[in-house]
Amino acid sequence: MTIAAVIDTISTDTTVSSPISHDTIARTAWATIAEPGDPHVGALIARYGAEAALTAVLSLNGDTAASQDETLAQLRSTSLPRYSVDRVVDTIRLTVTGGYELLTPSHPNWPASVADLGETSPFALWVRGDASLLSAPSVALTGTQFATPYGAHVCVELASGLIERGWAIASGAARGIDTAVLATGRAYAGRNVVVLPTGLDDTFPAENAELVDAVATRGVVVSEIPPGRPPSAWRFRRGNRLLAALTTKTVIVEAEYESGDVNTAVTAMELGRPCGAVRGLTSTVSNAGCDRLIRHYGAQLVATIDDADRL
Repeated sequence: MTIAAVIDTISTDTTVSSPISHDTIARTAWATIAEPGDPHVGALIARYGAEAALTAVLSLNGDTAASQDETLAQLRSTSLPRYSVDRVVDTIRLTVTGGYELLTPSHPNWPASVADLGETSPFALWVRGDASLLSAPSVALTGTQFATPYGAHVCVELASGLIERGWAIASGAARGIDTAVLATGRAYAGRNVVVLPTGLDDTFPAENAELVDAVATRGVVVSEIPPGRPPSAWRFRRGNRLLAALTTKTVIVEAEYESGDVNTAVTAMELGRPCGAVRGLTSTVSNAGCDRLIRHYGAQLVATIDDADRL
């Protein structure tokens, strides 16, 4: 049995002292062999549970309902080459030695809001800091990596004002607007939520590692990517949906016409979350996405802190 092999291996590992449930092991395994938000895997887990779904995919023969599922052939072709007991054990070991908290849907700090993602919900979440903040009222405040001085100024005004009004502020850790959000949170002792598109052991970009570490001491840093996994463009894009799902509402400060920030806002609106966008001083590349969100998607115009607060 797949789960039994992992348990046998970690039982002799002195770094792993606490017992780990079969569901947690299975979800950890899924996170190592499937891409985040894979709807086919999500549907299989929803129907049969993480452990039964994993056993069915990795067993070529079986008489369970999961083993007869018609989606298995495709999943086996992509999942089997990626799976190994050692990889799952290494992920568990890195989780423990890194001091990360591993959340699954049975954990009391699992954020209920991610259920709105349906079959693209995360398999598990790795956390540094106060995991309870994942369920606190929060504003996703994010935008382009190529922020203008005006955009950075507006971001600081909005972030500081929202912090003073009791909101947790969520963002990525990218350059530009995200960096301004993190720096403002540190200056105002805010409760930040950082959603990483990499494992918690690999902050990208590296120059923001100190800001992310500061968040972990007063807020929370979260990722659905296991530690030890390399970054990829796909994982960066999929992280946008998690940021939208974790937060109460979304505000985009500056964004290009086709960008991950626009995707975050659109996902938020699809999930029924309020969404606002800041219109820049002029029509620029860095403001085209906000203009698109307001004109074509119905995002609310955010010009003041009151606008952001009342979304």
